[in-house]
Amino acid sequence: MKIAFTSCFHIGQDKIQSTWNQINNYNPDYLFLLGDTIYMDYGIQSLWQRFYTPKMFESIMERKYKAQFECDAFRELIEKMRKKNGLYATWDDHDFAWNNAKGASIGTQKNEITRRLFHKYMNCSTNHPHIYYTFDTPLARVIFLDVRSEADDKRLLSEEQFQFIEEKLQHSLNNTIICGGLTLTEGVENWSKYPHDLERLSALLQQKENVLYLSGDIHKNAFIPPCNTTKEAVKTPVQLISSGLSINILGFRQQHNWCSLELFGTAAPSVTFHNKNGIDFDLTENTNEYLRKNFPVLS
Repeated sequence: MKIAFTSCFHIGQDKIQSTWNQINNYNPDYLFLLGDTIYMDYGIQSLWQRFYTPKMFESIMERKYKAQFECDAFRELIEKMRKKNGLYATWDDHDFAWNNAKGASIGTQKNEITRRLFHKYMNCSTNHPHIYYTFDTPLARVIFLDVRSEADDKRLLSEEQFQFIEEKLQHSLNNTIICGGLTLTEGVENWSKYPHDLERLSALLQQKENVLYLSGDIHKNAFIPPCNTTKEAVKTPVQLISSGLSINILGFRQQHNWCSLELFGTAAPSVTFHNKNGIDFDLTENTNEYLRKNFPVLS
């Protein structure tokens, strides 16, 4: 079973986005888009974006979604994945509202607008109207998180979402994949800034074998092995991060990052990290060596 995942692509910086053709040629069974599908703001724009009226906010967001879906390579891949029921997504800050935005700070009207437009263009949630949802593949249960719409300065997830996660972790499939816009420990903004939530999520996931946490946000590919939370006995799951499919800073550092993940019936998962130079062999081999040693072989 083949999964491609990535995040962070800015149609204003790269209208061609040729990396989608590479993913299309890989022919995944599933495509996971892990946030920042559009950029409502970037750089100095962050200074004024939050002052848009709801009407302006909606108009600009709709325009940006339309521009992204008019990208030929992206549209072709999306249409292909939808035909096989293989497109799933969540959001992060830039496609939720603006840099580091939280539901508590953007107001009810903008929260409703951004949710409605996400559902209009992504149309993937199995738990409507929520952005958090779950679905099963032949080899894994996949749980998508919403780390934006219910967040405030003290928490990322609502009690309702945590109860949803706990319930959906009760399954008999070999693997569990958790997908979120934010990493658990990497970058300026991550789950470790909310230690209670990180500890609670990690404790839930620690009860399952073969858990992978997939995320984006930080504009690079990365593999992060389990690490301690605030409680030494509670460790984070394995993190696979792929971010920066089409994003740059002042015209530099265009990365073309994405990741392919393959699941097998009995063997450990296999990962390949891709960037502008092709395959990142060192990162790929280091990750797969860890997975071979630490993921149980199931019969």
